[in-house]
Amino acid sequence: MAETSTASKRSMGTDIISSLPNSLLCHILSFLPTLYAVRTSILSRQWRHLWKDLQVFDFDDTEHNWSNERFASFIDAVLSQLRFPHIRNLSLSCQRGLDDDKVIDDAIDNAIGRWIRAAAGPCLQEMILYFNYEEFYPDYVDGIFTCASLVSLTLGGDLDLNDIPWVYLPLLKDLTLLLGVSVEHDFISGCPALENLYIDYYGSLYPKIHFLSPSLKRLSLFEVREFDDPIISEIQMDTPNLEYLRIFLTGSCVTTLVISDFPKIREACLEIAPLDEHVAWLPKLLQALSKTKILDFGWWTTECLVEAPNLHLPEFSCVHELSLCYSNFNSGVLIKLLCCCPKLQLLEIDINGVQYFRDQTPQSSWTQPASVPSCVMSHLNIFEFTSYSDSSEEREFLAYILQNALVLKRLIIYAKIGSFEKEEHILSEISVLPRGSSICQVEARILTRR
Repeated sequence: MAETSTASKRSMGTDIISSLPNSLLCHILSFLPTLYAVRTSILSRQWRHLWKDLQVFDFDDTEHNWSNERFASFIDAVLSQLRFPHIRNLSLSCQRGLDDDKVIDDAIDNAIGRWIRAAAGPCLQEMILYFNYEEFYPDYVDGIFTCASLVSLTLGGDLDLNDIPWVYLPLLKDLTLLLGVSVEHDFISGCPALENLYIDYYGSLYPKIHFLSPSLKRLSLFEVREFDDPIISEIQMDTPNLEYLRIFLTGSCVTTLVISDFPKIREACLEIAPLDEHVAWLPKLLQALSKTKILDFGWWTTECLVEAPNLHLPEFSCVHELSLCYSNFNSGVLIKLLCCCPKLQLLEIDINGVQYFRDQTPQSSWTQPASVPSCVMSHLNIFEFTSYSDSSEEREFLAYILQNALVLKRLIIYAKIGSFEKEEHILSEISVLPRGSSICQVEARILTRR
């Protein structure tokens, strides 16, 4: 009977969600844009005032067609009715409050000041601000940069923060600076607990880039290319506890790199344009990254290694995963890297570069190495080759690996051009090659990406 009663309630559409405690319902509402969280007040009497207990808010003026005045009135109404006045998380995106001259509307300007002052209290932990206004920097933003409780901060849009009078964020761990934000390098020194830093930037806004942070663990520099390639006179990194580094440097010319070692580094992803200045300091960067466990080279970085006149690589004694992207396969650089990675277990190659670095009919530069890299014989388990075109140099290298990789378990090849017939052809070619590993499984697939 009990089972029948339960089934009957379910068939009648019992409101299970409303039976949850209010604290859990508020937690669920906190994942919604605030506009939709407020709209749940029409569901029932229980839900009518539930949103007033929220401490997490997400306001975005691009989610509706409201006028600036209505958008401002909505936020004011929400903040004025809160039962708990201290905000924990605030996401505020204002991109439509411009007049005909592309200047911020006075009503929105004044309202933003009220909202930020209301949020910058003792409980604020996370703030996301995005302002799409040219050279926008009101004085009331200053209060954010001395918020003692702030743990995560994301800033985006045209924000010029070079003249901030004082920065001290003692608990800040995560800082994201999106495209258009410009800050002085002293900004970082005011964040003694910073662990994660992501910068999405124009090179013209950063003539010098300095990172001096003993607490920093993850650093991502992602440059967006401009019409005129700017010059960055110097990048300086003194981050001894760094564990993850990602550099995407494709437009600017960085003339000088000042760097210390990264003894705790675990993963490094590099995409660095092959300019003469970069080719000159890249070996210094690789030396600092010599303790990393995962190494990922984009095709421009690989081109830097190819163009280096006298390439001297450090020993990557801890690397167990190596990924290389090529514009044109070069086995010579790859063999040198394998010789420097004695514990390598996973090797990934991807031929996916821009065509102007590729000869129409590339000539094979394969040269039989004098000795087999130790990792190939003792550690290499998985070899994945993407965009395999079956060129003579690629075939020679593949045969070399198969013959000398004594513990290889899987060889996966993604053919770049062709059909199922091409796949069968590659498999038949590989099947007759001598193998050093009796347990190696070979897979050939057609590449589906465009």
